[in-house]
Amino acid sequence: MYMNDPLAPLEIIMRQHNVKLAAPEFHAAVNVCFHRFESEVYDEIHRDMWESLPQQVELLAADCMRGPVPDKIHMLDIGCGTGLATDSLMRSSLAPRIQEIDLLDTSTAMLARAEKRREQWAKPGRTIEGIVETLPPGASYDLIVTSSVLHHVPDLPSFLKAVAGLQNALPDALFIHLQDPNGDSVGDPRKAERAAELPPAVPDSIARFTPKRILGRLMREIKGEQGQDYISKTNRELIRTGVIAKPLSVEEIFSITDIHVRDGGISIERMKAWLPDYELVAQRSYGFFGGLSSNLPQALRQREEQYIQDGELNGEHIAAAWRRLTSKR
Repeated sequence: MYMNDPLAPLEIIMRQHNVKLAAPEFHAAVNVCFHRFESEVYDEIHRDMWESLPQQVELLAADCMRGPVPDKIHMLDIGCGTGLATDSLMRSSLAPRIQEIDLLDTSTAMLARAEKRREQWAKPGRTIEGIVETLPPGASYDLIVTSSVLHHVPDLPSFLKAVAGLQNALPDALFIHLQDPNGDSVGDPRKAERAAELPPAVPDSIARFTPKRILGRLMREIKGEQGQDYISKTNRELIRTGVIAKPLSVEEIFSITDIHVRDGGISIERMKAWLPDYELVAQRSYGFFGGLSSNLPQALRQREEQYIQDGELNGEHIAAAWRRLTSKR
């Protein structure tokens, strides 16, 4: 589970790649560079999230609507990416109350794509490059949302304290997060049993020798495009800027960016202690067979839906909604 120093495992990688930066700086540099190039293909490679997560957002929105909700919502999307979480919220039962939307991300490229989507939402707001701590003084939000963000943040207690600081003067303000690995279901035997029901994927060592993959590789070599995937671009840029001396493996990159996947995931039980001024409105889980609903065979998709509706909490992913407590409660 969550380690006292989640960046400690990076020291081995840093030594192997002759990294001169401190661990927090190295983590930040890799994250920013990786997401810069991932943004070029983000919506394509995460199509399953666009197809599956709106349902989870609506479920959490409906959970929130059963209690007090601000009439006019100024919201912030932290780590907005290309705008998935906000786009889903603007299709949810909370949408009529959302008046203004601020978008925050460390990636200029991601922000550009999210800002383009703002045209569909027809809501004003700021687009801010940076992290929570770089928001303008006095910033305050009735609703804060993060999607696929918490497991990237090394110091979760400090991050959640910063989130709470953005809602200090707003009783009944809401905090929603989703698409993080479920730290409270680690070791659950039912989770392992369900995951085993998925048809086995074709191993990459075999898949790369299919006629389609071979032809694709040949065409890229002919066009001089070999190594133009976002992992290769990330490595070249990190080497060019002197962050690393030799390329990182795919496993190394994800062990750096997805920092809390390796140490157990995100625990709602732990978060209760880090959010003392909030009540847990609802927690929900999904990905009961390991993958998102849109990736499942029809038979498993029906069972996935049933587990979601039954409120089972031992899926691969976790989501939750929190409400800022009033002093009168």
